[in-house]
Amino acid sequence: MFQRARESWSSVRRVRLLLCLLPPALLFAKGEPKKPLAIVHAALLEAEDGFIRPDNVYQPGETIYFVFNIQGYAVDRDTNRVKLSYRIDALDYNGVPFVEPDAGKIDTELAPQDSKWMPRVRFSPTLPLWAESGNYKFAIHVTDELARKDLAQDVAFQVRGRKVEPSASLVARNFQYSRQEDGDPLPAPAYRRGDVLWASFDITGFKIGEKNLVDVDYDLAVQNAENKVIFQQPQPAAERGTSFYPRRYVHATFNLNLEPSIQPGQYIIILTLHDKLGSQADQSRHAFTVE
Repeated sequence: MFQRARESWSSVRRVRLLLCLLPPALLFAKGEPKKPLAIVHAALLEAEDGFIRPDNVYQPGETIYFVFNIQGYAVDRDTNRVKLSYRIDALDYNGVPFVEPDAGKIDTELAPQDSKWMPRVRFSPTLPLWAESGNYKFAIHVTDELARKDLAQDVAFQVRGRKVEPSASLVARNFQYSRQEDGDPLPAPAYRRGDVLWASFDITGFKIGEKNLVDVDYDLAVQNAENKVIFQQPQPAAERGTSFYPRRYVHATFNLNLEPSIQPGQYIIILTLHDKLGSQADQSRHAFTVE
């Protein structure tokens, strides 16, 4: 009995010795991965390498920090290499990309101690300033080139932007008076002499050119109760340029210094919009009071 036990132990020892003598390349499976190809630990972070964000609601102009890992990839038996490729499409609520897609490859050699290593992918796009409210998403596509397998997965998040009613023609929407830049709207726009008047509005209904070109401007005048123009903007305020993500509206703000000598009474701002690409114009009138 003692002899048999000893022989059994020697057999186990020989098996272990054989495993240790195998070349590192044979320690990895060829072709088929140990686990199914999967995206794991996908998370929206508060900052790069920061904590997981407690909510998935973003504002226009905010940077989104997104990370995920890939598991279940195949490892080449002869070279110990991993060959993966990925693509991330950042899409708005209508499926329109708001930034250029991010694509990359992971082609690296693993050491024996890397058997549990999972590639980590980072993506940090910035939302356009004119992003509108809705459910947005990252559409991820991963390809394991060794196993010839593909994987697709979406990660959703919300954007809370401005609400601008669409228009088939040029128009000013959401005109409001306030006491500071983009401040709370005044239900009854009344100011005192010496105050600074702030106003904001959205231009929409303009035509979009090649490469999402926008070319709009506006000018304003102030009229008193006797229909006399007491102020005329010297030159139009213009917004012209291209962008990757199409613009459906242009947000504008302006201010007026109400001189201490201005007479109390009702006044009207005459706002005139121009769309050069669409050969359109629009005019609207907005009253306020000086007490």
